Amino acid sequence: MNISSSAETVFNWFVNLSTVAGFFGWASINLTYVFFYRGMKYQGIDRTKFHYWNRFQPWLSLWGLTWCIIFIIINGFYVFWDFNVSTFLTCCINVPLFLALYVSWKVVKKTRIWKPNEMVFVM
Repeated sequence: MNISSSAETVFNWFVNLSTVAGFFGWASINLTYVFFYRGMKYQGIDRTKFHYWNRFQPWLSLWGLTWCIIFIIINGFYVFWDFNVSTFLTCCINVPLFLALYVSWKVVKKTRIWKPNEMVFVM
């Protein structure tokens, strides 16, 4: 694969796609924790009674979510100065792809975002 110059192009595509996908994954994890924290706080459950808790939460999750969003936005920003269709697509295709998959899952499975009072933490 190292012999041709197109191999470098394909490798860069994979790097861009996997990087943005990773940022979406971490953003989803942080957002999930923010919702979890909101539900725990609403129901009056003390997190300090857990085996593991962090005094910097939910601020660390909000900080991580903010940075993930910033990195998703600025990924491939250089493409606007030296525009190339293939580079633009590999840098930006994950955003509509992620949104389309999320919305289609919500529509097909008829799921919704839980409100803090609907979350079940204790059985």
